[in-house]
Amino acid sequence: MRRRLSLVLSSLLTVVALACGGWLLDPAGSREPAGAQSHAQVRPTTSGAALYRAVTQRMLAGRAATYVWSGTSGGGTTQAGNGALRFLPTGTSGHTFDADVTVTSPETGRMRAVLLPGAVYLALPPAKGLPRSKPWLKVADTPRSTLARQLQPMGEQLRAAVDPAQNVGLLRAAGRVTEVGPATVEGVAATEHRATVNLRTAARLAVDPGVRAQYRLMLAAGVRTLTYQLWLDATGLPLRVHADVPRSHGVFSMTGVYRNWGGKVAITAPTAKQVFDADAIKG
Repeated sequence: MRRRLSLVLSSLLTVVALACGGWLLDPAGSREPAGAQSHAQVRPTTSGAALYRAVTQRMLAGRAATYVWSGTSGGGTTQAGNGALRFLPTGTSGHTFDADVTVTSPETGRMRAVLLPGAVYLALPPAKGLPRSKPWLKVADTPRSTLARQLQPMGEQLRAAVDPAQNVGLLRAAGRVTEVGPATVEGVAATEHRATVNLRTAARLAVDPGVRAQYRLMLAAGVRTLTYQLWLDATGLPLRVHADVPRSHGVFSMTGVYRNWGGKVAITAPTAKQVFDADAIKG
């Protein structure tokens, strides 16, 4: 079993690498025009750091939401994902939210992860080494076995894929943010905000090592800034985040969409009989 599970690590790493850019992908048809803009109009601006604090406070008060991302990379590869997020009160654990996330890619199939305080549960794609009766691997926040230590970064990177600190958090590297004006997101009235993100600052502020590595690769490729957009509803809750990343072969568009703020979400660990504990698999 130990050897069979080890063989799937390389394919899982590919899934996770795609997932970490998941919020950065543009859902088909999700973007709506904000209308004609007057170049002569002077629009109000605010500090990116101040707006980030206000938005994250509203997200905590909103308690829960669903999150969706999908789209294509510059090479035409399609990825998609969705998840339920539940925000945790300050001091509840070392994490600010828990989540149930599914990531799909043509290259790697479908993988689901339940992200809870204390442990991550990974459901591997079919035929990846686990019997159908036990499709889940439990990876503790403090792993003890070699396999668990190999799997731990996957759970943390999947968490980073849906972490508001990574997407909304780009506001902290944005300097001033311009309030563009009224718009709609999937029929909901919103206000669009735009900013230019300093990628070097974003890399410095990134907490997750995988996200920080992505930013550094972009810097090495000559990318210095991101064009960033954020749509907020009337109460200040985020409805959509979007960034454009210039590449040598064109612009790589990236988007995440929040829905159903304050709705009920079910985020629970799989039953014990469905789970292999990665710490129990020695060797």
